[in-house]
Amino acid sequence: MIRTLYRSPVDERNHSELQAIPSGSEATFPSSLFPQKSLASAQAPRRCLGYSLVILSLVSSGCAAWLPSGEQPPPIIKGIRTPSLPTESVAIETILLRLAPDQASQLDDLWALIDEQIVSPDLRIRLDKNGLRIGKISGGLPSLLETWLREIEEKQDGDTLETTGLASDLANRSMHWRCRADVEKEINIRNVAEPNVTLFYHDEVPKGKSLNSPRFFFTMTAMPASQAAAKLKLTPAVEFGELKSRVIVRDAALRPVSQREKIQFDDLQLQWVLNQGDCVVLGPSSDMRSLGAEFFQSQTIDHEREPILLLVRFSQSGSDGIFSKSPGEKTAE
Repeated sequence: MIRTLYRSPVDERNHSELQAIPSGSEATFPSSLFPQKSLASAQAPRRCLGYSLVILSLVSSGCAAWLPSGEQPPPIIKGIRTPSLPTESVAIETILLRLAPDQASQLDDLWALIDEQIVSPDLRIRLDKNGLRIGKISGGLPSLLETWLREIEEKQDGDTLETTGLASDLANRSMHWRCRADVEKEINIRNVAEPNVTLFYHDEVPKGKSLNSPRFFFTMTAMPASQAAAKLKLTPAVEFGELKSRVIVRDAALRPVSQREKIQFDDLQLQWVLNQGDCVVLGPSSDMRSLGAEFFQSQTIDHEREPILLLVRFSQSGSDGIFSKSPGEKTAE
């Protein structure tokens, strides 16, 4: 029995070529059966082996040869450059403190260390009629006030309600201001989100007014008075009611603005010339009445009343020789 196998056309051609070789002659195999490799193909494994040896020698020798030798300079660390204070500007720091009951019981001890003679007798009487108390601290802060600041800071870090600002309607805070003579700043004290707040104050005669969602604040202007001295002006004010649109003239142009109704107590305006490091203290009178009760009294989450102190410190002047550049030194633009 003969079995016929399937052969492809290439196999048939190779078989016929093999049969065509004469007997006893030198056999030459067809190229289709044993294809010859090119010279480049034969050298490729040798070239790959050379690359592998080079890489292996680099890995075994390590990276020490590639690193620079000797002591290297420290890395360059670029920080945010603080712009210099212009010569016509001054730097003012404000701190708003809410006093705990044990601290409030020592307020009289603090006022005994503060100079309250910095205002005229007439102004001092008007301030007292409105429940306000003003004084100045020259040089360093009293140790009692420094202790309060440290205790308030520790409480701020350890109490969740204090950290989130939910412990009272007023949070302890500090601000840094850059003031120019032609720019008025607003130091916000309290925002009362109530529809009808009755405000009693004294303006030659006792007065009263019902306010809708009032905001109590001080307007502040400050400018250099001389070398290392500044002229500071503070005026208590309150705004209330709904926003109203109006047109004002500023810089020879008409500008539409939205403002609330405002009462500014110009007869209680405070004005001093402060030396660098001087701190002004503003607070309520001991009986908590009139404007002092509205400006400097907060309500806690437990519906308790706590007094407030406002510290305003003159920290730096652009015209101060200590901070200003020498005549031969120029700022690189």
